[in-house]
Amino acid sequence: MYEKEKPAAKSGRRPATFLTRDEWAAAGKWLEASIGLSKTELLDRLAELGITSSSNRLKSYFGGEHLAEPETLEAICQAADISYVEAVDRFGYYREIVRLFDDLVRLGGEWLEEDDARGGTLGWHGEKTTRLNSLRDTGVLYWKGEPITWGHQLPGRDKPGLDPERTPELLRRYVVASWFVPERQAVRVAFPPIEFVAGGTFSLTVPYTLDRVNPSLKRETVTVEEHHGRTIVPKPIAVAILLAALAFPLRGDGYKEGAPEYRYNLGKAAGALVREATKLRAELRAAGRPKNLHSRLQRACDALDDRGVPFNYRRPVAAEYVVTWADALCRPFTRYARLAAFDFWGEAGGRSWTTTIGQLYTAPNEVKEVRIPVPSAFAMQPQNELADLPEIEMLTTYH
Repeated sequence: MYEKEKPAAKSGRRPATFLTRDEWAAAGKWLEASIGLSKTELLDRLAELGITSSSNRLKSYFGGEHLAEPETLEAICQAADISYVEAVDRFGYYREIVRLFDDLVRLGGEWLEEDDARGGTLGWHGEKTTRLNSLRDTGVLYWKGEPITWGHQLPGRDKPGLDPERTPELLRRYVVASWFVPERQAVRVAFPPIEFVAGGTFSLTVPYTLDRVNPSLKRETVTVEEHHGRTIVPKPIAVAILLAALAFPLRGDGYKEGAPEYRYNLGKAAGALVREATKLRAELRAAGRPKNLHSRLQRACDALDDRGVPFNYRRPVAAEYVVTWADALCRPFTRYARLAAFDFWGEAGGRSWTTTIGQLYTAPNEVKEVRIPVPSAFAMQPQNELADLPEIEMLTTYH
């Protein structure tokens, strides 16, 4: 049995940090080195922000005797003009990081409203959904009310649709993500012909069970040529999903070279976006809007807060919730982010969801031999689709 973690020494309410007591000194040393101000200058700037502190208190933060709580840390970052995103990451405030994901998504949703932009995902009954929810399966497909066709002309229209890569105003606030999909084999199934009946209607028998499958179904193997997958999302949402993918790898994910450093560099550069997002959060709260996190992000926080389990076990559980949240937000961009961040994806079981597995139908009395992978408790799957992490300056510049 493992030894249950002991809470750090504290007075009052303990902030949700997961640094061990021995790691406080490293966090304090990083903070002192990043500030670049004398204690007197920092105290003067904190006073201008309405924060009262002392030289001895700052010394205790820098030396690791105490850990600056999130509100204090945010004020220090503002006074010293350093990245709050990187700071909360280095100080172990993972609950605060998750809250920033939610803030960035709300800001992205505001941009969608301002730009009359939306995706193509519909509600459960085919009805239009919110602009934010419409991104789930497609990313942005309409901007300023115009369809994005990458310059191609749609039938019935007298002019080509939008080409985002040639629309500077769109690129100012949105990210175009692209990844390479190599040539592959796929199976195409031809359904039986539709039978027209009296009254101008038609019928098609749907094979709900195997014994009702029409043996006239035609199957053929086709070659899908290599191509590039593409999707578009607002920059705040892109930053949120990229940080989520990088900060919460699934069990067994293997980082690409340079990806961990990219995570910290993106956190440094995303300061302006985060400040705008947290400002929006304050405005929404003042207006009485919902204050709760997305349910999956809340579950991630709950998993991280469970001190009855070692942190090395908690984080992969939280990662499952975070990646599921990102998938529900925009599945294509989440796929791109994970392809760009990891060489290997960790997956449980031999029949992994990156392996092409088709549903097998057999006609009555027909015998078909298939080969099923040997089940395994865990597998690291190399990814054959290729993507690169986007340039940070492009990702965080939006004025």
